Amino acid sequence: MKTSEPFPRLASTFQRLIDVGVIFFSGYLSLYFRFWQTASPNDTYDKFILGAALIFLLISSSIFSGKVNDTSTVKVVSRISKLWILCFFSVALIILFTQSGNLISRIWLGLWAISTWVILIAVNIIVGLVIQHIYRRGLKKKRVAIIGSGDIANQLLRSLKSNSNIEYDLVVHLAVIAPQSIRQVGEESLDEIWVALPINQSDSLPAILNALEHSAANIKYAPDLFTLRLINHGSTETLGLEMLNLNASPFSGETLFIKNLEDFTLSLLILILISPLMLLLAIGVKLSSPGPIFYRQERVGLNGRPFMMLKFRSMPVDTEKDGAHWGGSDSKVVHPLAKWMRRLNLDELPQFINVLKGDMSIVGPRPERSEFIGEFKDQIPNYMKKHLVKAGITGWAQVHGLRGDTDLTQRIEYDLFYIENWSLKLDIKIILMTIIGTLAPKYSPQA
Repeated sequence: MKTSEPFPRLASTFQRLIDVGVIFFSGYLSLYFRFWQTASPNDTYDKFILGAALIFLLISSSIFSGKVNDTSTVKVVSRISKLWILCFFSVALIILFTQSGNLISRIWLGLWAISTWVILIAVNIIVGLVIQHIYRRGLKKKRVAIIGSGDIANQLLRSLKSNSNIEYDLVVHLAVIAPQSIRQVGEESLDEIWVALPINQSDSLPAILNALEHSAANIKYAPDLFTLRLINHGSTETLGLEMLNLNASPFSGETLFIKNLEDFTLSLLILILISPLMLLLAIGVKLSSPGPIFYRQERVGLNGRPFMMLKFRSMPVDTEKDGAHWGGSDSKVVHPLAKWMRRLNLDELPQFINVLKGDMSIVGPRPERSEFIGEFKDQIPNYMKKHLVKAGITGWAQVHGLRGDTDLTQRIEYDLFYIENWSLKLDIKIILMTIIGTLAPKYSPQA
Protein backbone atom coordinates (compact mmCIF):
# COMPACT_ATOMS: atom_id res chain seq x y z
CA MET A 1 0.00 0.00 0.00
CA LYS A 2 1.27 3.42 -0.87
CA THR A 3 1.82 5.55 2.20
CA SER A 4 0.91 9.23 2.39
CA GLU A 5 3.73 11.74 2.20
CA PRO A 6 3.36 13.43 5.64
CA PHE A 7 4.30 10.22 7.43
CA PRO A 8 7.71 9.58 5.81
CA ARG A 9 8.61 13.26 6.15
CA LEU A 10 7.65 13.50 9.82
CA ALA A 11 8.98 10.06 10.77
CA SER A 12 12.26 10.67 8.94
CA THR A 13 12.77 13.94 10.81
CA PHE A 14 11.90 12.22 14.10
CA GLN A 15 14.43 9.44 13.53
CA ARG A 16 17.21 11.80 12.46
CA LEU A 17 16.76 13.82 15.65
CA ILE A 18 17.05 10.61 17.66
CA ASP A 19 20.20 9.72 15.70
CA VAL A 20 21.76 13.05 16.61
CA GLY A 21 20.92 12.40 20.25
CA VAL A 22 22.63 9.00 20.02
CA ILE A 23 25.82 10.61 18.67
CA PHE A 24 25.92 12.99 21.63
CA PHE A 25 25.06 10.25 24.12
CA SER A 26 27.67 7.77 22.88
CA GLY A 27 30.30 10.53 22.61
CA TYR A 28 30.00 11.52 26.25
CA LEU A 29 29.48 7.92 27.37
CA SER A 30 32.79 7.05 25.70
CA LEU A 31 34.41 10.00 27.51
CA TYR A 32 33.18 8.55 30.80
CA PHE A 33 34.61 5.09 30.10
CA ARG A 34 37.90 6.58 28.87
CA PHE A 35 38.48 9.16 31.62
CA TRP A 36 35.85 8.10 34.21
CA GLN A 37 34.31 11.55 34.05
CA THR A 38 31.55 13.15 32.00
CA ALA A 39 33.30 16.51 31.62
CA SER A 40 35.52 16.88 28.55
CA PRO A 41 39.30 17.17 29.19
CA ASN A 42 39.25 20.03 26.68
CA ASP A 43 36.73 21.67 24.33
CA THR A 44 38.09 19.79 21.31
CA TYR A 45 35.97 16.77 22.24
CA ASP A 46 32.82 18.93 22.39
CA LYS A 47 33.59 20.44 18.99
CA PHE A 48 34.08 17.07 17.30
CA ILE A 49 30.93 15.58 18.86
CA LEU A 50 28.88 18.58 17.75
CA GLY A 51 30.52 18.54 14.34
CA ALA A 52 29.82 14.85 13.86
CA ALA A 53 26.16 15.38 14.80
CA LEU A 54 25.81 18.20 12.24
CA ILE A 55 27.58 16.22 9.52
CA PHE A 56 25.43 13.17 10.23
CA LEU A 57 22.26 15.29 10.09
CA LEU A 58 23.35 16.88 6.80
CA ILE A 59 24.28 13.57 5.15
CA SER A 60 21.15 11.75 6.30
CA SER A 61 18.90 14.61 5.16
CA SER A 62 20.41 14.90 1.69
CA ILE A 63 21.21 11.26 0.84
CA PHE A 64 19.01 8.97 2.92
CA SER A 65 15.89 11.09 3.42
CA GLY A 66 12.57 9.23 3.56
CA LYS A 67 14.05 5.73 4.02
CA VAL A 68 12.43 5.05 7.40
CA ASN A 69 10.08 2.53 5.77
CA ASP A 70 13.05 0.15 5.38
CA THR A 71 12.78 -1.54 8.77
CA SER A 72 14.41 -4.88 7.90
CA THR A 73 17.58 -5.52 9.90
CA VAL A 74 19.81 -5.86 6.81
CA LYS A 75 18.62 -2.55 5.30
CA VAL A 76 18.91 -0.70 8.62
CA VAL A 77 22.45 -2.03 9.22
CA SER A 78 23.44 -1.11 5.65
CA ARG A 79 21.94 2.40 5.82
CA ILE A 80 23.37 3.24 9.26
CA SER A 81 26.78 1.78 8.43
CA LYS A 82 27.06 3.89 5.28
CA LEU A 83 25.92 7.02 7.12
CA TRP A 84 28.26 6.58 10.08
CA ILE A 85 31.26 5.59 7.95
CA LEU A 86 30.80 8.73 5.82
CA CYS A 87 30.31 10.84 8.92
CA PHE A 88 33.27 9.40 10.84
CA PHE A 89 35.52 9.56 7.77
CA SER A 90 34.66 13.27 7.50
CA VAL A 91 35.53 13.77 11.17
CA ALA A 92 38.82 11.88 10.66
CA LEU A 93 39.70 14.14 7.72
CA ILE A 94 38.98 17.21 9.84
CA ILE A 95 41.23 15.84 12.60
CA LEU A 96 43.96 15.19 10.03
CA PHE A 97 43.82 18.59 8.31
CA THR A 98 43.49 20.57 11.56
CA GLN A 99 46.29 18.52 13.18
CA SER A 100 44.08 17.94 16.23
CA GLY A 101 45.17 14.35 16.79
CA ASN A 102 47.34 15.27 19.78
CA LEU A 103 44.37 16.94 21.51
CA ILE A 104 42.11 13.87 21.67
CA SER A 105 42.46 10.30 22.88
CA ARG A 106 42.68 7.54 20.23
CA ILE A 107 41.05 5.14 22.69
CA TRP A 108 38.10 7.54 23.08
CA LEU A 109 37.86 7.93 19.31
CA GLY A 110 37.67 4.15 18.86
CA LEU A 111 35.13 3.72 21.65
CA TRP A 112 33.01 6.50 20.20
CA ALA A 113 33.12 5.06 16.67
CA ILE A 114 32.10 1.54 17.73
CA SER A 115 29.52 2.46 20.38
CA THR A 116 27.79 5.00 18.12
CA TRP A 117 27.58 2.48 15.27
CA VAL A 118 26.07 -0.23 17.52
CA ILE A 119 23.64 2.07 19.34
CA LEU A 120 22.50 3.75 16.11
CA ILE A 121 21.64 0.39 14.57
CA ALA A 122 19.77 -0.82 17.66
CA VAL A 123 17.84 2.42 18.13
CA ASN A 124 16.92 2.69 14.44
CA ILE A 125 15.57 -0.85 14.36
CA ILE A 126 13.47 -0.31 17.50
CA VAL A 127 12.20 3.17 16.60
CA GLY A 128 11.49 2.13 13.01
CA LEU A 129 9.38 -0.83 14.12
CA VAL A 130 7.46 1.31 16.63
CA ILE A 131 6.76 4.02 14.05
CA GLN A 132 5.61 1.46 11.48
CA HIS A 133 3.34 -0.19 14.07
CA ILE A 134 1.76 3.14 15.04
CA TYR A 135 1.29 4.22 11.44
CA ARG A 136 -0.16 0.95 10.20
CA ARG A 137 -2.79 1.04 12.93
CA GLY A 138 -4.20 4.04 11.09
CA LEU A 139 -3.94 2.43 7.62
CA LYS A 140 -6.53 -0.31 7.89
CA LYS A 141 -8.76 -0.41 4.81
CA LYS A 142 -11.57 2.10 5.15
CA ARG A 143 -15.09 0.81 4.48
CA VAL A 144 -16.84 3.29 2.18
CA ALA A 145 -20.19 3.79 0.49
CA ILE A 146 -20.89 5.86 -2.62
CA ILE A 147 -24.21 7.67 -2.96
CA GLY A 148 -25.00 9.09 -6.39
CA SER A 149 -24.51 8.50 -10.10
CA GLY A 150 -23.04 10.29 -13.06
CA ASP A 151 -19.46 11.03 -14.09
CA ILE A 152 -18.10 11.65 -10.59
CA ALA A 153 -19.55 8.47 -9.09
CA ASN A 154 -18.45 6.40 -12.11
CA GLN A 155 -14.90 7.78 -11.91
CA LEU A 156 -14.71 6.83 -8.22
CA LEU A 157 -16.01 3.34 -9.00
CA ARG A 158 -13.46 2.87 -11.79
CA SER A 159 -10.62 3.99 -9.51
CA LEU A 160 -11.72 1.59 -6.77
CA LYS A 161 -11.98 -1.37 -9.16
CA SER A 162 -8.74 -0.67 -11.04
CA ASN A 163 -6.52 -0.55 -7.94
CA SER A 164 -6.92 -3.31 -5.37
CA ASN A 165 -4.08 -1.92 -3.20
CA ILE A 166 -5.70 1.39 -2.25
CA GLU A 167 -6.83 2.00 1.32
CA TYR A 168 -10.57 1.91 0.53
CA ASP A 169 -12.99 -1.01 0.42
CA LEU A 170 -16.32 -0.31 -1.32
CA VAL A 171 -19.21 -1.71 0.72
CA VAL A 172 -22.20 -0.34 -1.18
CA HIS A 173 -22.96 1.91 -4.14
CA LEU A 174 -26.37 3.58 -4.05
CA ALA A 175 -27.08 4.96 -7.52
CA VAL A 176 -30.78 5.68 -7.05
CA ILE A 177 -31.34 8.27 -4.32
CA ALA A 178 -34.24 7.28 -2.04
CA PRO A 179 -34.58 8.33 1.63
CA GLN A 180 -35.17 4.80 2.93
CA SER A 181 -32.18 3.37 1.03
CA ILE A 182 -29.95 6.20 2.27
CA ARG A 183 -31.02 5.51 5.87
CA GLN A 184 -30.03 1.87 5.38
CA VAL A 185 -26.61 3.01 4.18
CA GLY A 186 -26.36 5.18 7.31
CA GLU A 187 -26.94 2.11 9.48
CA GLU A 188 -23.95 0.31 7.93
CA SER A 189 -20.64 0.14 9.81
CA LEU A 190 -18.68 2.52 7.59
CA ASP A 191 -15.64 4.74 7.83
CA GLU A 192 -16.64 7.14 5.05
CA ILE A 193 -19.65 7.96 2.89
CA TRP A 194 -18.97 9.70 -0.42
CA VAL A 195 -21.87 11.72 -1.79
CA ALA A 196 -21.13 12.07 -5.53
CA LEU A 197 -23.71 14.31 -7.18
CA PRO A 198 -23.74 16.30 -10.41
CA ILE A 199 -24.28 20.03 -9.92
CA ASN A 200 -27.87 19.78 -11.19
CA GLN A 201 -28.69 17.38 -8.33
CA SER A 202 -27.05 19.39 -5.56
CA ASP A 203 -30.46 20.37 -4.18
CA SER A 204 -30.76 16.72 -3.01
CA LEU A 205 -27.88 17.20 -0.57
CA PRO A 206 -29.95 18.44 2.42
CA ALA A 207 -32.28 15.45 2.17
CA ILE A 208 -29.30 13.07 1.92
CA LEU A 209 -27.63 14.59 4.99
CA ASN A 210 -30.91 14.40 6.90
CA ALA A 211 -31.24 10.71 6.02
CA LEU A 212 -27.63 10.15 7.18
CA GLU A 213 -28.21 11.92 10.50
CA HIS A 214 -27.48 8.82 12.56
CA SER A 215 -24.34 7.79 10.70
CA ALA A 216 -21.03 8.02 12.58
CA ALA A 217 -18.99 7.87 9.35
CA ASN A 218 -17.00 10.69 7.80
CA ILE A 219 -19.24 12.19 5.10
CA LYS A 220 -17.58 13.69 2.02
CA TYR A 221 -19.26 15.56 -0.81
CA ALA A 222 -17.87 15.15 -4.32
CA PRO A 223 -19.72 17.60 -6.60
CA ASP A 224 -18.72 18.38 -10.16
CA LEU A 225 -16.25 21.20 -9.50
CA PHE A 226 -14.52 21.35 -12.86
CA THR A 227 -16.29 24.59 -13.89
CA LEU A 228 -15.93 26.27 -10.51
CA ARG A 229 -13.01 28.09 -8.91
CA LEU A 230 -12.74 27.32 -5.22
CA ILE A 231 -10.58 29.39 -2.88
CA ASN A 232 -9.77 28.32 0.69
CA HIS A 233 -12.58 25.79 0.90
CA GLY A 234 -12.28 22.81 3.26
CA SER A 235 -11.55 20.02 0.83
CA THR A 236 -9.41 16.94 0.38
CA GLU A 237 -8.20 15.03 -2.65
CA THR A 238 -9.38 11.42 -2.75
CA LEU A 239 -8.52 9.10 -5.65
CA GLY A 240 -7.61 12.14 -7.74
CA LEU A 241 -10.89 13.96 -7.07
CA GLU A 242 -11.58 17.02 -4.96
CA MET A 243 -14.07 16.37 -2.14
CA LEU A 244 -15.63 18.78 0.34
CA ASN A 245 -15.42 17.64 3.94
CA LEU A 246 -18.90 17.83 5.48
CA ASN A 247 -18.38 15.71 8.58
CA ALA A 248 -14.72 14.81 8.97
CA SER A 249 -12.39 13.63 11.68
CA PRO A 250 -9.46 15.93 12.48
CA PHE A 251 -7.17 12.90 12.36
CA SER A 252 -5.73 11.98 8.98
CA GLY A 253 -2.23 11.83 7.56
CA GLU A 254 0.23 13.65 9.79
CA THR A 255 -2.30 14.47 12.55
CA LEU A 256 -3.36 10.82 12.72
CA PHE A 257 0.28 9.77 13.10
CA ILE A 258 0.83 12.36 15.86
CA LYS A 259 -2.31 11.25 17.72
CA ASN A 260 -1.39 7.55 17.46
CA LEU A 261 2.19 8.28 18.54
CA GLU A 262 0.88 10.25 21.53
CA ASP A 263 -1.49 7.46 22.56
CA PHE A 264 0.94 4.59 22.05
CA THR A 265 3.88 6.26 23.78
CA LEU A 266 1.98 7.70 26.76
CA SER A 267 -0.18 4.62 27.37
CA LEU A 268 2.86 2.31 27.29
CA LEU A 269 4.79 4.59 29.66
CA ILE A 270 1.82 5.03 32.02
CA LEU A 271 1.10 1.28 32.14
CA ILE A 272 4.72 0.60 33.08
CA LEU A 273 4.63 3.26 35.82
CA ILE A 274 1.27 2.24 37.31
CA SER A 275 1.74 -1.53 37.03
CA PRO A 276 2.50 -1.92 40.79
CA LEU A 277 -0.63 0.10 41.65
CA MET A 278 -2.74 -1.94 39.23
CA LEU A 279 -1.47 -5.16 40.81
CA LEU A 280 -2.45 -3.92 44.29
CA LEU A 281 -5.88 -2.82 43.04
CA ALA A 282 -6.42 -6.17 41.32
CA ILE A 283 -5.63 -8.01 44.56
CA GLY A 284 -7.92 -5.63 46.48
CA VAL A 285 -10.83 -6.18 44.08
CA LYS A 286 -10.40 -9.96 44.27
CA LEU A 287 -10.28 -10.01 48.07
CA SER A 288 -13.09 -7.48 48.63
CA SER A 289 -15.84 -9.26 46.69
CA PRO A 290 -16.40 -12.47 44.71
CA GLY A 291 -16.19 -12.29 40.94
CA PRO A 292 -13.74 -11.32 38.20
CA ILE A 293 -11.16 -8.56 38.66
CA PHE A 294 -12.03 -6.75 35.43
CA TYR A 295 -15.44 -5.53 34.35
CA ARG A 296 -15.82 -5.80 30.57
CA GLN A 297 -18.52 -3.67 29.06
CA GLU A 298 -19.45 -3.09 25.42
CA ARG A 299 -19.05 0.56 24.46
CA VAL A 300 -19.28 2.40 21.13
CA GLY A 301 -16.17 4.06 19.71
CA LEU A 302 -14.71 5.30 16.42
CA ASN A 303 -17.20 5.35 13.52
CA GLY A 304 -19.88 3.87 15.76
CA ARG A 305 -18.14 0.50 16.15
CA PRO A 306 -18.46 -1.41 19.43
CA PHE A 307 -15.50 -2.53 21.55
CA MET A 308 -15.05 -4.09 24.99
CA MET A 309 -13.96 -1.47 27.51
CA LEU A 310 -12.03 -2.58 30.60
CA LYS A 311 -12.49 -1.38 34.17
CA PHE A 312 -11.61 -2.66 37.60
CA ARG A 313 -14.88 -4.13 38.90
CA SER A 314 -16.37 -1.84 41.53
CA MET A 315 -19.88 -3.30 41.72
CA PRO A 316 -21.29 -6.74 42.59
CA VAL A 317 -21.42 -9.12 39.64
CA ASP A 318 -25.24 -9.29 39.66
CA THR A 319 -25.83 -5.52 39.74
CA GLU A 320 -27.38 -5.42 36.26
CA LYS A 321 -29.03 -8.80 36.22
CA ASP A 322 -32.32 -7.10 35.26
CA GLY A 323 -30.75 -5.20 32.37
CA ALA A 324 -28.69 -2.09 31.78
CA HIS A 325 -29.66 1.15 33.53
CA TRP A 326 -28.17 4.51 32.59
CA GLY A 327 -26.71 6.56 35.44
CA GLY A 328 -26.77 5.99 39.17
CA SER A 329 -23.58 3.93 39.10
CA ASP A 330 -22.31 5.38 42.39
CA SER A 331 -25.36 4.04 44.23
CA LYS A 332 -24.50 0.51 43.04
CA VAL A 333 -21.07 0.59 44.77
CA VAL A 334 -21.10 -0.99 48.26
CA HIS A 335 -17.52 -1.81 49.28
CA PRO A 336 -15.29 0.98 50.73
CA LEU A 337 -12.41 -0.01 48.39
CA ALA A 338 -14.72 0.31 45.39
CA LYS A 339 -15.97 3.73 46.53
CA TRP A 340 -12.38 4.90 46.99
CA MET A 341 -11.41 3.64 43.52
CA ARG A 342 -14.35 5.40 41.88
CA ARG A 343 -13.77 8.65 43.75
CA LEU A 344 -10.18 8.78 42.42
CA ASN A 345 -11.16 7.23 39.04
CA LEU A 346 -8.74 4.35 39.70
CA ASP A 347 -11.28 1.90 38.30
CA GLU A 348 -10.59 3.47 34.87
CA LEU A 349 -6.86 2.59 34.83
CA PRO A 350 -7.26 -0.66 32.79
CA GLN A 351 -8.52 1.48 29.92
CA PHE A 352 -4.89 2.32 29.14
CA ILE A 353 -4.81 -1.28 27.85
CA ASN A 354 -7.65 -0.33 25.49
CA VAL A 355 -5.56 2.64 24.34
CA LEU A 356 -2.53 0.45 23.72
CA LYS A 357 -4.73 -1.93 21.69
CA GLY A 358 -6.03 0.96 19.58
CA ASP A 359 -9.66 0.79 20.74
CA MET A 360 -9.49 4.08 22.63
CA SER A 361 -7.47 7.26 22.93
CA ILE A 362 -6.20 8.89 26.12
CA VAL A 363 -8.15 12.06 25.27
CA GLY A 364 -11.50 12.02 23.49
CA PRO A 365 -15.25 11.85 24.11
CA ARG A 366 -16.23 9.28 26.71
CA PRO A 367 -17.76 6.16 25.10
CA GLU A 368 -21.39 5.28 25.73
CA ARG A 369 -22.89 1.84 26.18
CA SER A 370 -24.35 0.20 23.08
CA GLU A 371 -27.76 -0.21 24.74
CA PHE A 372 -28.31 3.54 24.99
CA ILE A 373 -26.97 4.76 21.63
CA GLY A 374 -30.27 4.20 19.78
CA GLU A 375 -32.12 6.34 22.34
CA PHE A 376 -29.58 9.14 22.60
CA LYS A 377 -29.00 9.62 18.86
CA ASP A 378 -32.70 10.42 18.37
CA GLN A 379 -32.98 12.72 21.38
CA ILE A 380 -29.71 14.71 21.21
CA PRO A 381 -28.76 16.70 18.07
CA ASN A 382 -25.44 15.69 16.50
CA TYR A 383 -24.93 12.96 19.09
CA MET A 384 -23.32 10.53 16.64
CA LYS A 385 -20.72 13.11 15.58
CA LYS A 386 -18.75 12.31 18.76
CA HIS A 387 -17.80 9.02 17.07
CA LEU A 388 -15.75 10.79 14.40
CA VAL A 389 -12.80 10.27 16.78
CA LYS A 390 -11.76 7.49 19.13
CA ALA A 391 -13.37 7.43 22.55
CA GLY A 392 -11.15 8.69 25.36
CA ILE A 393 -10.31 7.95 28.98
CA THR A 394 -10.71 11.66 29.68
CA GLY A 395 -12.00 14.54 27.61
CA TRP A 396 -12.85 18.22 27.32
CA ALA A 397 -16.30 17.59 28.80
CA GLN A 398 -14.95 15.57 31.74
CA VAL A 399 -12.41 18.18 32.85
CA HIS A 400 -15.27 20.69 32.93
CA GLY A 401 -17.24 18.57 35.38
CA LEU A 402 -19.47 16.83 32.81
CA ARG A 403 -19.04 13.20 33.85
CA GLY A 404 -21.40 10.60 35.22
CA ASP A 405 -25.05 11.65 35.55
CA THR A 406 -24.75 15.05 33.85
CA ASP A 407 -26.51 16.83 30.98
CA LEU A 408 -25.77 14.85 27.81
CA THR A 409 -26.68 17.72 25.47
CA GLN A 410 -24.13 19.98 27.14
CA ARG A 411 -21.58 17.17 27.18
CA ILE A 412 -21.96 16.66 23.42
CA GLU A 413 -21.31 20.37 22.84
CA TYR A 414 -18.00 20.06 24.70
CA ASP A 415 -17.13 16.89 22.75
CA LEU A 416 -17.83 18.62 19.43
CA PHE A 417 -15.72 21.61 20.52
CA TYR A 418 -12.82 19.20 21.12
CA ILE A 419 -13.24 17.56 17.70
CA GLU A 420 -13.42 20.92 15.91
CA ASN A 421 -10.47 22.46 17.78
CA TRP A 422 -8.14 19.51 18.33
CA SER A 423 -4.44 20.17 18.76
CA LEU A 424 -1.62 18.42 20.59
CA LYS A 425 -1.54 21.40 22.94
CA LEU A 426 -5.23 20.89 23.78
CA ASP A 427 -4.61 17.19 24.51
CA ILE A 428 -1.77 18.04 26.89
CA LYS A 429 -3.94 20.67 28.58
CA ILE A 430 -6.74 18.15 29.13
CA ILE A 431 -4.32 15.54 30.52
CA LEU A 432 -2.86 18.08 32.97
CA MET A 433 -6.34 19.27 34.02
CA THR A 434 -7.36 15.64 34.61
CA ILE A 435 -4.32 14.99 36.82
CA ILE A 436 -4.90 18.19 38.81
CA GLY A 437 -8.61 17.43 39.15
CA THR A 438 -7.86 13.90 40.40
CA LEU A 439 -5.17 14.92 42.91
CA ALA A 440 -7.08 18.02 44.05
CA PRO A 441 -10.82 17.21 43.85
CA LYS A 442 -11.80 20.74 44.90
CA TYR A 443 -10.08 22.15 41.79
CA SER A 444 -12.71 23.49 39.36
CA PRO A 445 -11.60 24.19 35.77
CA GLN A 446 -14.76 26.26 35.28
CA ALA A 447 -13.73 28.75 37.95
